[in-house]
Amino acid sequence: MTTVARSSSLDALVRRYREFKLIARDPVLLIGLIVVGVFMLAFVIWPLARVIVQGFFIADAKPDAGTFNLDQFTRYLSPQFANQYWQVFFWTIQMGVLAAMGSTALGFLFAYTVVRCNIPFKQVVHAITLLPTISPPFAIALAAILLFGRSGLVTKDIMHIEFKPGVNDIYGMDGLVLVQIITFFSVAYLIIRGMLERIDPSMEEAALALGASKWHIFRTITLPLLTPGIAASFLLMFVESLADLGNPIFIGGNVTVLSTQIWIAVNGEFNQQKGAALSLILLLPTLTVFILQRYWVSRKSYISVTGKPTGGGAGFVKEPLIRWTFITLTFLVLLLILALYGAIFLGSITRLWGIDYTIDLTHYSRMLAAGLTAILDTTFLSALATPVAGLAGMVIAFLVVRKTFSGKEALDFASNLGGAVPGTILGIGYIIAFIQAPMPIIIIIYVLLAYYLLAAIDRGLIARSLILLVSTLLGMGTLFIGMDAKARQPLLTNAWIKPFESLPMLDAQTWLMLLGGILAVLAIASVFLAERKVRNVTVILLVFMALYLLSRQFIADWTQPLIVWGRVTGGDILPRLTASLAKWINLLFQPPTAILGFTYTAIGGFIISGFSPRVRVPLAIGLLMVSFAITFMGTPLALVGSPYIILAAYAVRSLPASVRAGVASLQQIDPAIEEASTNLGADAQLTFRQVTLPLILPAFVAGLIFSFARHMTSLSAIIFLSSAKWPILTALIMSEVEQGGTSVAAAYSMVLIVIVLAAIGLMYAWAGRAFRTTGGIEMNLGAG
Repeated sequence: MTTVARSSSLDALVRRYREFKLIARDPVLLIGLIVVGVFMLAFVIWPLARVIVQGFFIADAKPDAGTFNLDQFTRYLSPQFANQYWQVFFWTIQMGVLAAMGSTALGFLFAYTVVRCNIPFKQVVHAITLLPTISPPFAIALAAILLFGRSGLVTKDIMHIEFKPGVNDIYGMDGLVLVQIITFFSVAYLIIRGMLERIDPSMEEAALALGASKWHIFRTITLPLLTPGIAASFLLMFVESLADLGNPIFIGGNVTVLSTQIWIAVNGEFNQQKGAALSLILLLPTLTVFILQRYWVSRKSYISVTGKPTGGGAGFVKEPLIRWTFITLTFLVLLLILALYGAIFLGSITRLWGIDYTIDLTHYSRMLAAGLTAILDTTFLSALATPVAGLAGMVIAFLVVRKTFSGKEALDFASNLGGAVPGTILGIGYIIAFIQAPMPIIIIIYVLLAYYLLAAIDRGLIARSLILLVSTLLGMGTLFIGMDAKARQPLLTNAWIKPFESLPMLDAQTWLMLLGGILAVLAIASVFLAERKVRNVTVILLVFMALYLLSRQFIADWTQPLIVWGRVTGGDILPRLTASLAKWINLLFQPPTAILGFTYTAIGGFIISGFSPRVRVPLAIGLLMVSFAITFMGTPLALVGSPYIILAAYAVRSLPASVRAGVASLQQIDPAIEEASTNLGADAQLTFRQVTLPLILPAFVAGLIFSFARHMTSLSAIIFLSSAKWPILTALIMSEVEQGGTSVAAAYSMVLIVIVLAAIGLMYAWAGRAFRTTGGIEMNLGAG
């Protein structure tokens, strides 16, 4: 029996190896899998794994750092802490269940009214319903405080309620659940509306013709067909509610939930292990429910769908009493939504809310004086992360739909995981994972990319391994001469460093010039050795790589005159504009060295394929030597405090929507079109670029629009990652509310909403009339 099991395992390994060799022959599949796999591994799997591990070990800052410790988990059993900890847990589940029930019910009400009740001003209703998806996740809480708080317009000035001890106010579980329902119900509306529109109305019409009542038809036909969507909406709203941080902080009152407890542990108590342990507690229900939600979503196939949305029996409800009851309830909720957003606007132009309602625009001047840099930086980082999330989503969708390989389901699951887990968990994971160089991940990524580069060399595995070893040793020597004495000293005790001990020491500028010079020599060699059809591209790439590498040393000096000019010109706004512009330029030219090294390794795989086999080995050694030295320079991927960690968090949080938009679009495209292109002689990358990509462009644009809106309004993950040098607008809004600056927070919120709306309008205008639809994109992951 054991022999059979071993034989089966060996056969499985052999099959995997053969599959991997076949993948290596398809350059598009290989580089696509490596790039998205590297991205998922570094910025989704690794941070979550670090959070889980950190919960069981004392944090590095403590005297007994690294010691295995279960104190944070045993508190759920300790007489001293158990009541408090279990109370927080039950409050969290209670909030999630009530918010999920309310959001799903309200989403169903809106969806049924819009699709079945022939509601007037349908497009206006749809637009207002989507307002919460493009505003900060805590905007509704801020508006609820302005309207229904202790100094609220409704409660104090209209109803004259005096909030004495024992009088219920907006703060607490009831107010929190109400705010969560209004914040997230539009997501349930989108899901249920999409399913309602795809139900073939002929079944209901046939039942009606046979004499069945409307209630019987609804109960026996419509509702069963909607059950997977309703269940998926409930589960998703549960996850979104548990993941939210802004609303519980703003309006939770004496009710503490796990997300706020985690935030207090990290930002207030500076207890990293406690934050990680609580994150693991929160991860268990959210991850379980996310898996259940994916199961229910997969049951969509049970719905009777026509080839094209048929309108789902629009106008099926014609009885005046039922129809106008649905419409009236919908319009009442819409009035509440408009009142909430109107309160934010009025709060931003009111002198002192609750006391003096005189029009006063000084809050905007205060906002610009204190937060212009945050507004500019948030917009820039959001815009920069948007194409990253969009392109990554399209590549993953293409691999999932069009390619067959082991691990496809795991890739699809991991791409959704970053948006499914609470943002607080992801934020803490990023701090733990990237406060120091994550060397295991860097080594794994480098080896994978190096294998891609060496795949163009027609040699055996042993020969490729020797080439990688030689280039790694040369790269270590090159790296060693670029280290200063302080960095060298700890390494000299290692035996494997001894051969490099006598190497000279170069300053950073000279060392970068050395690496750039190696790339320049390879560019000159390419003029004579590269194949004619790729010679120009190869030379341009190598020259660009050399110049870009050298520019990181001088870019700060080149942008300094811009800062000086802004200061000399004077004023209040221009100096900050020029300083931000200089900072953005520096960001573009000074990426983390590990990311630059990974990029150069991937580009190197394309470059050596354009050379004859006889010169590929020395070229590969030269490229890998430079790439290794760049990758492992300094403290690679120690991103905490830098803008790159914010970019990664933005992209990961919005990635699921881009993936689903691409998957939905690709499933509607007949693969025969791409097969015809291949049969006519086009290779995989040309087919994808000139056939597939133009066809999925509408979904790509929809993903970009959604991603930018999510980036601008994200809070729960970003609040842990923003810094004084790179302030983020949503974190600044929360800080203002905590300090009592409600009117200034309202002004910030209005500016944020206007920026998102303007960006969406510009994106639609650019995309043109052909791409004005979001094509079924599900805006249901990555909130907060």
